[in-house]
Amino acid sequence: MDTVVLVTRDGLGHIGPQDQTFGHEMFDRFLHSLESRPDKPAAICFYTDGVKLACAGSPAIPGLQLIEGMGVRLLSCKTCLDYFKLTENVAVGEISTMSEIVKVLLEAGKVITI
Repeated sequence: MDTVVLVTRDGLGHIGPQDQTFGHEMFDRFLHSLESRPDKPAAICFYTDGVKLACAGSPAIPGLQLIEGMGVRLLSCKTCLDYFKLTENVAVGEISTMSEIVKVLLEAGKVITI
């Protein structure tokens, strides 16, 4: 069963702006926990604020590069990147359409939103 992780925030969990560093640290811990598991997700999809994690300057880049190197597909929504003017800043993964992200989500056996 393929699992897909859906990332909608710039960090892990619902946190205030004053705790953004903590949200980034927790997302990094999440990625490193995935790294050690034999059952990795088929894909991690990023939209809305989540696309910021895949862009230059994000502290999540090293962990995302590692996970991508282990075969996990990383998809960032082009419309969201365009909205935040980050399309040229994507540092890891693929720029994707919302149609492709929806296809990946619908074909997944399980979707986990973080």
